[in-house]
Amino acid sequence: MRTSVLLQRTSVLLSLSLALSLAAPARAQGVAPPSEPAPPGAPPAPPPPAPVAPAPPAGPSAPAAPPPDAGATAAPAQPGPIAPISPVSPGAPGAPASGASISPVSLAAGEPIAPAGTGRELVYLVPAEVTGTSGGAALARVGFGVLAGFGEVTDPTAWDVSTVLEAEVATENGLATLIGLSSADDTAQAPIGSLRLSASFARLDFEGEGSSAYPPLILYVGGAVGRTRFSYLGPGPERRDTSLPPTFEPRELTAVPWSVGAAAVYVGEGGKKLAPTIEGQIAFDSRWTASTDTLEWCEPVGDVVRGVDPVTQASTFAPASRCKREVLGAPRQSQELTVAAHAGIVDKMANATFRAAFGARVAVALNDEAPADVRISLRAPVYVTLARAPEGTKYRGLIRLMPALSVIRQSTGETDVGGMLEISFLGQRAMFSDNYTDL
Repeated sequence: MRTSVLLQRTSVLLSLSLALSLAAPARAQGVAPPSEPAPPGAPPAPPPPAPVAPAPPAGPSAPAAPPPDAGATAAPAQPGPIAPISPVSPGAPGAPASGASISPVSLAAGEPIAPAGTGRELVYLVPAEVTGTSGGAALARVGFGVLAGFGEVTDPTAWDVSTVLEAEVATENGLATLIGLSSADDTAQAPIGSLRLSASFARLDFEGEGSSAYPPLILYVGGAVGRTRFSYLGPGPERRDTSLPPTFEPRELTAVPWSVGAAAVYVGEGGKKLAPTIEGQIAFDSRWTASTDTLEWCEPVGDVVRGVDPVTQASTFAPASRCKREVLGAPRQSQELTVAAHAGIVDKMANATFRAAFGARVAVALNDEAPADVRISLRAPVYVTLARAPEGTKYRGLIRLMPALSVIRQSTGETDVGGMLEISFLGQRAMFSDNYTDL
């Protein structure tokens, strides 16, 4: 008798465990298979309910697990209301195997994408540049900007937009004058100060096989407006006696040079470490150029002791004059159209260390006031990383060496050929500048 009761309880437990194993995957997939087998097997259906009846008496001696199981066996009678809570059920040991495919945290589709988040961050830019040339010119530029990302990082066609406002000061009297370590020549013009606003649009590509430290396409647009003060000698008041030479008087002119332009950079896939680059630029400049003529005059200021007379032992004197030299004539305003193209290579790894290119820049005068009709410059810029910023920051130190060979066709018909070496110390976040004029 006791043996038959044990066998009966064992069969009941086996039937309940089998029902649970069938119900768990069905609920994980949102269907109710236990209710479907009931119609075709109507005669066998009564046996499962029959063992459920003796279950209550056996409840006190059974483990705590049967009460939830009893609820699970009752589910086939009403599969509709229980289906909505099926997503909670996969907590059972056997559920993850069937529910892994619908896990909301699965990143299988985003594995090729480097960033793990789905948002974009704002990066503050503080580009700086100090440039000096072998010809004596110098320029200092510092700016502030913001790099903003639009769209999800999981979007392979997302765009990054950066805007930089820069202030620059330039002088033709050398770097020492620029930083105030030497006195300016009387003939030197006042330093040129200007504001430059530029924006770059970079197309991101996280899924490309040739993905690198740089986007495959960068577009630049921008413009600059400045203020320059010119001091010169202009025509003075007319004399009544026309036979006398003309007069001159000091004058000043405050000019407003400006420019607009656009540029594009394409970075190919290349190999594992190097990628080809193609750069193009076009700009329109309205500039002012100082006159190259000068005028020198002297005025007496007293006498200078020349020595002692050997006979009288008296001092001898000679007249002394103070001479000055000034620019003669007003500055000329000219318009130029500049087109540049470069091809090169860049270290495309995340720790990019150099970029090299070779190309030409051609500037064509658009009016007769320009001092040069055509200016052609063959250039070979090389960028090298000097120092890296601490982990987590967006900047690095760069040095740019750019030898150039220039050919200038003057408006007078003469042709000048010369060489120049430019050295620039840059503080910027990448090998490609945020300024459209310095690719």
